[in-house]
Amino acid sequence: MSSRSSVWIYRLLSISLLTLTAACGNNAEGWFAADPELQESPPEVTISPQAETPSPEDDSASVELPSNFPEQLPRYPNADLVESQMTSAEAGMQTLWETADSREAVEDFYREAFSSEEWEFINAPRTDTEVEPRSLSLVAVQDDLEVIVTLRSADNDPTEFSLQYKWEDATATNTDNSDTTVSQTASGLEGVNERVAQYIQDLAALGVFEGDVTSDFRPNEAVERGEFARWLVEANNSIYDNNPGKQIRLIPNASQPAFSDVPPTHPDFAVIQGLAEAGIIPSQLSGDTAATRFRPDAPLTRETLLLWKVPLDIRQGLPNASLDTIQETWGFQDTNKIDPKVLRSLLADYQNADQANIKRAFGFTQLFQPKKPVTRAEAAAALWYFGYQGEGITAAEVTPE
Repeated sequence: MSSRSSVWIYRLLSISLLTLTAACGNNAEGWFAADPELQESPPEVTISPQAETPSPEDDSASVELPSNFPEQLPRYPNADLVESQMTSAEAGMQTLWETADSREAVEDFYREAFSSEEWEFINAPRTDTEVEPRSLSLVAVQDDLEVIVTLRSADNDPTEFSLQYKWEDATATNTDNSDTTVSQTASGLEGVNERVAQYIQDLAALGVFEGDVTSDFRPNEAVERGEFARWLVEANNSIYDNNPGKQIRLIPNASQPAFSDVPPTHPDFAVIQGLAEAGIIPSQLSGDTAATRFRPDAPLTRETLLLWKVPLDIRQGLPNASLDTIQETWGFQDTNKIDPKVLRSLLADYQNADQANIKRAFGFTQLFQPKKPVTRAEAAAALWYFGYQGEGITAAEVTPE
């Protein structure tokens, strides 16, 4: 064989090996080591070793998996952990995740995982594909471990879901009295921040909540949109009981329902319709042609709370705002995730200084997490005060003696 033919054969082999190496990754280097005999005659073409490309910085790397995360709890393989928090001793630990996969893929994964013999799966109905998907929770139990997988609305991009877990002894029943008596720690106000507990009790005295809040308030559960709309009107109208000009009028009958999924037969129709006709919540009546559905059973998000509550604080036109304005004022690290129509409410809330809803409900935070569900306790904290820049009133000031 001539030397020229040898060179061409070597070049073809080199190109083939380079292609295989790129396809198979770094492990290919060990499989296709160079032939020592060929190295004795250096080829005419020198191939420089490919530098390892550094992976882009992963924002979720700073969020660590809780040390008590159960080994038996399945983790969706293509999801990033974005937040981890201990909600309370009775509610357990909650982890929030994001994935580029579809909501259906995550749901199918956990349905299959919880269908194994190791788990007792408390089934949940599949989402009706003919209507707008809502939040869906899947509950499973293994020994004394309870897990709740909550899948957010399919509107979210990327797909968001939470894994909440707790052990049975954290919410043990009071066996001294009855096997069915649940301790107040699990559903009442014990364990709730003292100030927030007072907010809840002040609003309860005004009749804002149903039932006895000291035994059945469930402060760490997500508040539903329809439920919060009812609380919002009840709190506003009770606090301004002597000021008819600031009350929201209920609309029990309307020739044009604001939302297709809240007909006049819905128990909260008068409240939701009243808020829509007052222009407090976006609807077709206010010119928002995309707001055809209200989704009363879906969880209320943080940005929606601000969108509905702030107009009842400021009682005037909202200031103009941009992403840069919110970044300069609140300094949130996730400003780019906020719906643009909420920016004006966010700026007005910032201008409310120490009486800002965000400060009262969520405390100090550098992450707004606009799509995160609002807990019932957080909702109560926001509703305890109505007013703007020092001109306002609290639920405590109008609580009956």
